[in-house]
Formats: sequence, structure tokens, C-alpha cells
Amino acid sequence: MQGIRKSDFEERVSIMYYTKSHKDKPKGFTLIELLVVIAIIALLMGILMPALQRVKEQAKEMGCRSNLRQYGIAQTIYLDDFDGQYPSAWMSLVADETPVSGYQRYCRWHDPRYPPDGPFWPYLKNEAVHLCPTFSVLSKSHGQNHPSHDSSIPVVPQYSYSMNAWLGGRSGYRGWNGPDSLGGGAIKLSEVTRSHAEVFFFAEENMWARPRNSIVLNDNALCAMGYDWFGTFHGSKGSGLNSGTCNAVFVDAHVDEVKSALDEDGNLVDAEFDRFEKYGWPHKEKGPNG
Repeated sequence: MQGIRKSDFEERVSIMYYTKSHKDKPKGFTLIELLVVIAIIALLMGILMPALQRVKEQAKEMGCRSNLRQYGIAQTIYLDDFDGQYPSAWMSLVADETPVSGYQRYCRWHDPRYPPDGPFWPYLKNEAVHLCPTFSVLSKSHGQNHPSHDSSIPVVPQYSYSMNAWLGGRSGYRGWNGPDSLGGGAIKLSEVTRSHAEVFFFAEENMWARPRNSIVLNDNALCAMGYDWFGTFHGSKGSGLNSGTCNAVFVDAHVDEVKSALDEDGNLVDAEFDRFEKYGWPHKEKGPNG
């Protein structure tokens, strides 16, 4: 007995159904397609990551400058309260650099056991204003490497800005004892005869040593007569941190990015009086010692 043969119509329907069912079936990525997608994602990440890092650094930079603008405002209020006289540069943020006998003053900026209590400190109610965001991050990896570090003292940054020693002491450096005579005594705003836009009030220092700069952030004073130098960690190129700039607030309360007169190799570039850090000397007259 012969089998029953499908009609041509039934065969065509069967073929159409088989073809449609295979066309509708989802098709996955081939290995080559997957590798291409991964390569594109890696390329985009390579382009975007440096840009995102720059944005992040710029945000920190803006935070630092915002802090110093607050310093500029606080300067005006403080001077109004104290008949125009600046605080001692060494005791502006902390009343005592050595709160206990034998204390290592190079650690004063990161010791939470003795909170800052200087006369200028209360003029900035938000304590976060005293700390540059970039400096705060760097302290986690470089804080314990600063000169004369006492390993028993925790590294918890309290402040990162230093005052112009020529404003907070007539001599511009230590040499006297006591808050009223340290550095020869603080000057008054009326004694700043150089353009107020050319004399810094507070600026940043490095926490690590570099060529010709072994006296780093330790007290509140930035002694611009060749002892201390501006920081170099903002926008520093490559793996080093000595080729960048720092931020500073000036007597006229404007904030600017400044480049140290001491370059990364320890050479003087555009130094004032051929030997000092820039923007420190507060007088229109010729600098110290001619």
C-alpha cells in the first residue's frame, strides 16, 4: 500500500514555517564581534579616564581656591578687630608650635591630639576650609615621609596653608621669643606699601623635601627669604610632584596660582632680590640687605 503523499500546498507550508522559525531565532555575538566591542570599550575608557581625572583634579583645585578666598575675607575681619595688625605668622593658626616639652614641631600640622587654637583660626568657622583637598589626599601617601617625622604622631592633617612671615614678623624669620616679639613683631596693613595684589597673605608649602628645600611645612609661617618655598603639587607633570604650582591668597584678597621661584632641580628662577621666594616682601622700598 502506497503511503499518502503530502500535497504541494502542505509541503510549501511546512517549508515556510521551518524557514520563519529559524529566522526569528535570536542570534548571539560571534567571538570576533565580542572582541571588537571589548576593543571599542577599552578605547573609549582610554580616552575618557584621563579627562575624568583632569576634571577631578580641577574640582580639588577649585576647592582649594575657594578655601583661600575665605582666608581673604577673614583677613579683613581680623584686621578690623585688631587695629589693622596682622597675627604672628608662627602662631596664627596654632597658639603654640610645641604644646609639650620635646615636641617635634614638624608634625604640628597633622597632629589631632592638639587642635589648632591660634587667634586667626576662629575666624573661619568651617574647619575644612583650612585644608586643601589635594594636600589632604597626598598626605595619605607622603605625610609620614616629611623631614623629622615622629612615627608616634598620627598623620591627620589639620591645616595646609602658611602665612607670609614678613607680614607676621618684621624680620621675616624666627629669632625672638614670645608671641608679641616673635620675628620682630607683626606689621600693620598700613605698613604694606607694595601693591597689595603683589604680596601674598597665605600660601601652600610642600610636606616633602626637594632640592634646596629641606625646611617644609612645619609651622604657620612661610619664610620667603630663602628658608621656605611655595608648594609644587598642583598640576605637577608626570610621577613627580615638584614641577607644579600652588595657590595663594594675596593682601588684596584675590586668589591666584603661583609658581615657586625654586624649580624642581633646585635652581632659582625669577627669584625676588635674586635669592628669595616671590611675592613675600611687603614694602615698596628695596628688599632686605639691598
